[in-house]
Amino acid sequence: MLSIGIDFGTSNSSVAVFDPSAPLRAGPSAPPSTSLRAGGQKVRLLELDVHARDPRVMRSLLYIPRDGEIVAGQRALDMYTEQNTGREVRMERRYLGEVKMTFSDMEVLKDAYAMVDVNEPGRLFQSLKRFLAVTSFKKTNVFGVEYTLEELVATLARQIVRGAEAALGRSIDALVIGRPVRFHDDEAKNLAAFDRLQKAWGLTGVTDIRFMEEPVAAAHHHASEARLAPGTRFLVFDFGGGTLDVTVARATEGSIDVLATGGVPLGGDLLDSRIMESRIARHFGRGARYQPEDLPVPNHIFARLRSWQSIVELNRPDRLEIIRDARKKSDSPKELSALESLVTRNHGLGLFRAIEQAKIALSDDDWAEVRLQVDEIDVAEGITRDEFEAAIGGQVKSAMRCVVKAVTDAGCEPGDIRLVITTGGSSLIPVFRERLREALPEAEITASSTFTSVAAGLALAGGTGE
Repeated sequence: MLSIGIDFGTSNSSVAVFDPSAPLRAGPSAPPSTSLRAGGQKVRLLELDVHARDPRVMRSLLYIPRDGEIVAGQRALDMYTEQNTGREVRMERRYLGEVKMTFSDMEVLKDAYAMVDVNEPGRLFQSLKRFLAVTSFKKTNVFGVEYTLEELVATLARQIVRGAEAALGRSIDALVIGRPVRFHDDEAKNLAAFDRLQKAWGLTGVTDIRFMEEPVAAAHHHASEARLAPGTRFLVFDFGGGTLDVTVARATEGSIDVLATGGVPLGGDLLDSRIMESRIARHFGRGARYQPEDLPVPNHIFARLRSWQSIVELNRPDRLEIIRDARKKSDSPKELSALESLVTRNHGLGLFRAIEQAKIALSDDDWAEVRLQVDEIDVAEGITRDEFEAAIGGQVKSAMRCVVKAVTDAGCEPGDIRLVITTGGSSLIPVFRERLREALPEAEITASSTFTSVAAGLALAGGTGE
């Protein structure tokens, strides 16, 4: 019986199938989507997104145009970019209806209004998984249709399942889904996030769903491929777009024993924000002061530059008025003109894509450039690897505390760990690998199928009853 695992990631998703009865295929004739396991058992990565550079890795993106079409993956990004970049944002106040407010001794009905971009051709949803722990995010209105967060996650999840069914040529009625070790440091929010994830996948129509911690799945995958000697103690460092998850395990005959898990809500998205804050925000007026009073332009404006989603919030008339007033009265008119263009011409996503590309380049090179030159924006900011590492110093320390705690919780000394398996795109950043070598000096560090090892491990675990 086939076992199907889905790595539902913050940035990317993938699906693997484990077939215990499949014949072993090795050597140059084996397809690139195949991983081998002892005893002739095989894991196959499915091609989910024909529009993606690697069809086996689907961007966790959802785009809903005004006509109601549901678009996911690379095509979602392409459509958003084509339809939205450079267009004018036009906000209007719209009536939403009556809201009932309940107090201790009374109920009050109040009219509810919201600022709506009436020029918006479609809504793009990115990093939905990261919002599961944001308990204040209940629902949103998409061109007259209300979606709860669970419904948005389920909508994207259904697209992933449909892609997998198309690749398999059959319907899917059972899945093993990956989950972070921790969604949030606050335990109540952590539990609420997992509950919302379960509810969302329950809306997909798949009847039999199990969940497994993502680094545990990656541990199964690598132990299977590497055929680790029984007793070998190893650590999985799973560092993706939204979370860092860690597992300490011991290899057994044909399986693993999980000794400890840990995690922190730290991912590649946060590292992008640190580049924005430390290197790029000044190009958009951060630090500007009104003249002649020498008073600072309100910091809450620049705090919203931390993500492209929050940049959109600056289109509210009251915030836009602050930007335009500061452009006229501050000592940084050029930079605040760039900020106005960034906000009103919808260039936020393009800017963060440029930041992400520079971050990725710094894994191989000592220097990279964040470049965006469009409308009033003229950013060509070089950043060295040393400068990047200084900007994310707090995040590096947080990651290493998580690693050390997991090793301690497993009842191990650092020297007991003989192998570190890294997975997830952010795990390729050199400073994290260097700190892992320092923290675990006896361990060999090896990368394991950066974007697909979790899905493969989920499928393996499901097929072997782990």
